[in-house]
Amino acid sequence: MPFQDIDEVSTAEPRRTTSGLEKVVRKVFVEDWNLKLLSLGITLVLWLLVTGQNQPVTAHVNVQLNFIRPQSLEISNDPPKTVDVMLTGSRSKLDNLSSLDLVATVDITDQRGGERVLRLADKAQIVLPQGVRIDGFQPSAIAVRLEPIIQRELVVEAKVEGKPVDGYEVYAIRPSKSTIPVRGPESHVNQLQKAQTETIWLNGHKETFVAPNVAIDVSDPKIDLLDPILNVEIVIGEKRVEKNFTDVPVTTTQGTSVQPATASVTVLGSASALEKLRAEDLKVVIDTATQTPTLQLPQVFQGTVTLKSLQPSKFLTAK
Repeated sequence: MPFQDIDEVSTAEPRRTTSGLEKVVRKVFVEDWNLKLLSLGITLVLWLLVTGQNQPVTAHVNVQLNFIRPQSLEISNDPPKTVDVMLTGSRSKLDNLSSLDLVATVDITDQRGGERVLRLADKAQIVLPQGVRIDGFQPSAIAVRLEPIIQRELVVEAKVEGKPVDGYEVYAIRPSKSTIPVRGPESHVNQLQKAQTETIWLNGHKETFVAPNVAIDVSDPKIDLLDPILNVEIVIGEKRVEKNFTDVPVTTTQGTSVQPATASVTVLGSASALEKLRAEDLKVVIDTATQTPTLQLPQVFQGTVTLKSLQPSKFLTAK
């Protein structure tokens, strides 16, 4: 058997075992590069989104105004109900704000009557999330006019439309209250001449009726109606005709004589009532204090016959 030179014999090196640390390093830095790049990209995008959300931005929001006024004064003009407010904060917090929930409270309880200009930066308070601030108002100031609150009685006027059935007419309209109390800013209350009811319809009626729970209609929103509901009696009867009577006796409320002692009287009433009315049923009575004449009638004719005219119109009372 031939001998081999010892240098010619190659000695096999033993296989080295990979350590746990090497495996971890290899797994982290060598294997699955595609997944690692994808994860890195997603992380970068999320980081940019979060960073962007936290960056302060500016937004304009429409905010309601709520005035707290002195008890004895009222705002008589029409200041804006909303204002534009510039807010600065993170986008996420601004996106969560709702204009319906935002109210700017303006406290003017320290103000006196008259024309006032309010700087909203000084007077308006808004409850905002932490990290959101107010940078400005548009308009930056508003004008208000403060007036004393007064109360007054207004004469009631019933508003009617339409016509009763043919052959009939309205004799009288009688609200259950002749006046109603109203309250509001002095200038607004003083401008009112009367308090008119909502419309009462007469179509189809031929008898007296009562319209219940009729509302008073005052269009001024600054005015408060303290007693806004009433009943209205509509007196309806046959269409009236005229009838003249002469030599009707005239006297005074105190029973004294007057000159002339008789008068010519024209009355209005239904045809059926006037057929039964006689001259001796009538008497003219002069109020000595006011010199106002009234016509005295038998009870059966009360409400159906009224005085239209009187000749002469003036009388001399005995002293």
